[in-house]
Amino acid sequence: MARIAVVAGPDPGHALPALGLAASLRARGHAVRFLSGDGHDATAARHDLSVTRLPLLGPTDADDDIGHRLWTRAAAMAVPLAAALRPWQAHLVVADTITRCGAFAAQLLGVPWVEVVPHHLDDPADELPPVGLGRRPPRSAPRRAVDRHIVGLQRRSLALGAQQAEAAAAGIGLGHVAPPVLRLIGTLPGLERPRLTWPPDAHVVGPLALDPALPELTPPVGESPLVVVTDSTATDVDRQLGAVAIRALARMDLRVVVTSSSMTPLEAPGVTVGRGPHAPLLAQAALAVGFGGAGFVSKALTAGVPLVVVPLQGDQREGAARLREAGAGRVLPLRALRPSRLRWAVVRQLADHDARTAARGLAREAAVLGPDLAARLVEAALTGRVPDATGPRQHLPAGA
Repeated sequence: MARIAVVAGPDPGHALPALGLAASLRARGHAVRFLSGDGHDATAARHDLSVTRLPLLGPTDADDDIGHRLWTRAAAMAVPLAAALRPWQAHLVVADTITRCGAFAAQLLGVPWVEVVPHHLDDPADELPPVGLGRRPPRSAPRRAVDRHIVGLQRRSLALGAQQAEAAAAGIGLGHVAPPVLRLIGTLPGLERPRLTWPPDAHVVGPLALDPALPELTPPVGESPLVVVTDSTATDVDRQLGAVAIRALARMDLRVVVTSSSMTPLEAPGVTVGRGPHAPLLAQAALAVGFGGAGFVSKALTAGVPLVVVPLQGDQREGAARLREAGAGRVLPLRALRPSRLRWAVVRQLADHDARTAARGLAREAAVLGPDLAARLVEAALTGRVPDATGPRQHLPAGA
């Protein structure tokens, strides 16, 4: 049995995948400390875990600077975090990709660390569109040239971030920034674009996120197709999708459930609004509608449910593009989010047999991947015997 600290910020899109891995490690007999923010105590308790609050987690005036937030704040948080973990004598630290205090704390403790990436692999590559913009693969020389220029700018940004990281590390007495011994990429192989080379530390392990410990929502009664809509769980974002979806779909021959923490709960003919876990709803759903956050998308695809996505920010644009390329999703631009356009997208996707087939194919991938695979790779990291990653389909059965 090993002692493993799992570190993630409080946003559900990052905390719940990390908590999924922590729960699997705990089920495999390891001692696990989960360190995060508020809002996850009940979910952790369901899996024989408790939540320790990360130190210095509150916002600061400089948080608009992503470099400061990723590195300078992380270094400041790492010192008390390492002090809290030192008496426990952790053997390894697992850290969410944007919660870098876990990585720095592992270095201060002299133990290896594993990175959890709760979405697609975001390493830039010359042969791919720039990561994060949701662009289609280029079909012309001018477009390829533009994409390569943007990729070059992204690499410059990453180099600047590396300099900031080194400066932050030096500020807490570290001579360098140690890379993770393993990266766990929490997406499905079918959503990864082909690359000329695949990084040997990046293992695609499938969806990791747990459903939060909330009472289940009861869908409206009836036999009409069920459409599950969710607002974003990220902080500081516009959550208008649920309200638009009700206006768009309420008079159609559909049952609609909107999961939202910002809308007033509602039970009306054909419509239910409230907070609840996604998995029980998606098990009955014909279609899912959301902003395209990796957690909700992976839960829908695990259930074999196609999607309509309205990407808003961050990894959502990139995830939406990959979902569209896989044939399991229809993308509605945010600028077009109005009832008539959303209604059109939902009707088209409900009638798309190929989208259902593609979603079910991705569900077959999800069925053989997930937190237990990720936990086994973490155990390999504890022994220093992590196999090189050879590509996104490495952990699928032969012929899959």
